[in-house]
Amino acid sequence: MGQQRSGRVGTVGWPIVVAAAPTAAFQLPNLFVTPAVRLSLVVFGLVVLAGAVAVQVVRIRRSDAARAVAEENATGAELEQSTAVRYAFGQIATRLVRFTELPRSERHGELSVVADRVAVALAFYLLPKVPDVRANVYQLSTDLRALEPIGHGGAGDTAGVFRAGTPYGDRNLEWVLVGGSPRIVGDRSADVDVDQDLPGFEPRYSSYVSVVIRSDQYSFGMLTVDSPVPDAFTELDAKNIAMMASFMAVAFSLTYSFPERDRNPRKGP
Repeated sequence: MGQQRSGRVGTVGWPIVVAAAPTAAFQLPNLFVTPAVRLSLVVFGLVVLAGAVAVQVVRIRRSDAARAVAEENATGAELEQSTAVRYAFGQIATRLVRFTELPRSERHGELSVVADRVAVALAFYLLPKVPDVRANVYQLSTDLRALEPIGHGGAGDTAGVFRAGTPYGDRNLEWVLVGGSPRIVGDRSADVDVDQDLPGFEPRYSSYVSVVIRSDQYSFGMLTVDSPVPDAFTELDAKNIAMMASFMAVAFSLTYSFPERDRNPRKGP
């Protein structure tokens, strides 16, 4: 606070000194009769003027240098982020192309590999600045009574299973089956009914984004990314998570044939 105030005073004060110095140097001596005193004041005024100008020049150069560094850092950060985004999406797209070349019988076993890649791409490339970020991909069980983690990336352990008959299990299963809209929660203690927490439940996360993995009105599971820090995710983060959920939906669609899907009552309304 003190440094900011000092900086503001300097920003305003020095231009005033520079503007007033010429007047002080040449008008103040007129108030005195003694030549020696007048000469001393003139010299002193000129020294003050030169010093003020020099300081102002240094301040401008420092300001320009700081601005140049800030612009360079911003450009570097933008380039780094752009490279990370291209690499993440490119890696997943390449993986999906290879996935299509596999026989359908082998895709079930490779599905978890794609899920891991999606979670890792989110945690390490698309959301590297989110503190202790963790991404998990869940798949609906065949009986539609559980959401089971099949892919993990980032900090912490793989999340547990959401089961029917538990508060959050029922809530998430209902939301996934009908293809609910993405959930963006900045602070679970304020945005979620924590009174439904089971005794002893202490989640590692405070904020999270969850997206249903869904294709052609057919739900496969969900993708959730969380952080122990409140309000850790931006709107752009949420869009990137939704995009990755779309990639995951493609992998699921390539794994399960349409006849199998049509016999299964997983479709939303």
